[in-house]
Amino acid sequence: MKNSEANHQIRSIKSLEELVGKTPGPRDLKVIDHLDKNALNWISVSPCMFVSMADYKKGEVRASIGGGAAGFVKADSNHLHIPLELMDNYEHIVEGLGWGALFLVPTLKESLRVNGVIESVSDQTVCVKVSECYLHCAKAFMRSNFWQEQAPSSPVTSPEEFCNLSSFMLVATSNQQAEADLSPKGDPAGKLLHLRQSGIWYPDRPGNRRVDSFRNVLMQPGIEMMALIPGSNQFLRVAGIAVLQVNDEIQNYFSVKNKVPKLVVHVEPKEVSLETSQALERAKIWPAVAPELVFKAADIWRDHVKLSKLKGVQAKIAKTAVSVPGVLQKGLDLDYEKNLY
Repeated sequence: MKNSEANHQIRSIKSLEELVGKTPGPRDLKVIDHLDKNALNWISVSPCMFVSMADYKKGEVRASIGGGAAGFVKADSNHLHIPLELMDNYEHIVEGLGWGALFLVPTLKESLRVNGVIESVSDQTVCVKVSECYLHCAKAFMRSNFWQEQAPSSPVTSPEEFCNLSSFMLVATSNQQAEADLSPKGDPAGKLLHLRQSGIWYPDRPGNRRVDSFRNVLMQPGIEMMALIPGSNQFLRVAGIAVLQVNDEIQNYFSVKNKVPKLVVHVEPKEVSLETSQALERAKIWPAVAPELVFKAADIWRDHVKLSKLKGVQAKIAKTAVSVPGVLQKGLDLDYEKNLY
């Protein structure tokens, strides 16, 4: 690649923000440091979670899937208690690792993010100390039509074919403090991943604008991805080194609805494998069946904003605004309509 203004590597937070914009402040207003009633209810009906784990000593990040009957994870306000046998690749789960998880509820497009640290691991249970909880926006699930089954009639036999068919993936990264991040990515099949001789590429799309994974890549380029085909228990695992780039050719390839991504990520693979998730088999999330509990994303965000410990003028204004009936829901609806790509 020519190192020019048109095509270049992004090497700093400043360059990143010049492309995608600064994270709206206060960036963590919707983040709480415990599991409130909304989060506990969400976890109680979730049959599946996607997980990232950061190993500070090894400088590695791992991705995994947990699944079982709805409510297979038990929780209190400060801890998750996960049956070890219900996790894929549980041999990688050890005490002290940074933890990032996304809890899914069938038919819902938002997901619940719970971050923390693995406090203990026994023969039967993983205990995670919670440090962050917030509701993740729905855009990746919307772009991928995640709850609509898209699996082919027979198993996929090559990474190339899987990249062409996949419409959803999880990207696991970590920062230098071994705090784990797991970002969902979604696009129509063929516009999520692009496999070339130089490696695997994926695009930036609008999301919650925290850009945690991009910030992490700039500091710790090790990455692990799990790509899925909704409706299938198969997934593609890719571990490698990621670089943020501006590349006209690749960005144009990923254009959807005449919207070109502002940047792309190049991953030089170190490990590539096609695997079958026993956790997804147990969770049986397809065909999707809605739970009896009713969740309203706007109400959860409102409650989390009110519980936020952030202070200052911006926080006060935001807390006042979300208290006005209907304002937050209208804002969400408009964002999903206008800023999906």
